[in-house]
Amino acid sequence: YQIFTTSLLSFKFLLNFLSWELVLIYFLFILSPIKIYTTGFFLLPLVLIFLILSYFFPQEIFSPFSPYFKSLWFPLHAFTGLFSHGFLLFGVIISLMYVLQEREIKKKHLGVFFRKLPPLEYLDRVAEKCLYLGFIFLSFAIISGAIWSEIAFGNYWRWSPKEVITLILWLIYAVLIHQRVLIGWRGKKAAYMFLFGFSVWLISFFVINLFAKGFHTYGS
Repeated sequence: YQIFTTSLLSFKFLLNFLSWELVLIYFLFILSPIKIYTTGFFLLPLVLIFLILSYFFPQEIFSPFSPYFKSLWFPLHAFTGLFSHGFLLFGVIISLMYVLQEREIKKKHLGVFFRKLPPLEYLDRVAEKCLYLGFIFLSFAIISGAIWSEIAFGNYWRWSPKEVITLILWLIYAVLIHQRVLIGWRGKKAAYMFLFGFSVWLISFFVINLFAKGFHTYGS
C-alpha cells in the first residue's frame, strides 16, 4: 500500500497514468455508438508528449512513509483528480477538432483529412459527455481532498495555489455546464469555453505543480 500510495506523489507517475488514461478513454468512445476513430490523430501527439516528458522526471522515493498519506481519502482524492484530468483533456481535444473543422466548413474547402472527421454534432456530443464526467470527477476530487485535508492537517481548505486554481477551473466548467443546460450553448461557443478552461488547466498542471512552493505541489 505504501509503494502504491507514494507513487501518486511522483510527477512521473502522473504523466504516465494520464497518457494511458487518455488512450483508454479513446477506446471507450470507440466502443460506444459514437465512432470517433480519427480522434486518434489528435490524441497521439499529446500522449507521446506526456510519455516523453515523464522520461525526464525521476521515480521519486519518499521515506519514511508519512502518516498523512495512510488515509484512504488520499488515493480516492488523487485518482478522482486524475480521472477528471483525463476526461477534461479528452474534451479539449474534441473541442479543438470542432473548432478546426467548423473553420474549414466555413471556408467551404474541406481537405481530405477533415472530410474523415466525425460530424460536428458528434464532436459536440462527445465534448458534452467529457465535460459532465470530468466535472463530476473534479467535484469528487475537491470534496475528498477537503475531507483528507481535515483528517491530516485539521482544516478543510488551506488556500494553497493548487487549491485556488483548481477551484477556478471548477467554476469555469460549472459556468459552461450552466450555459449548455440553461442557455443552450452548443458548438463553437462551448468549444471555445472548453479551450479556455484548458489554459487554466495548463497553469495548474505544469506551472503550479512544478514551480510553486508549499503544500500540494511537486515543486516542494
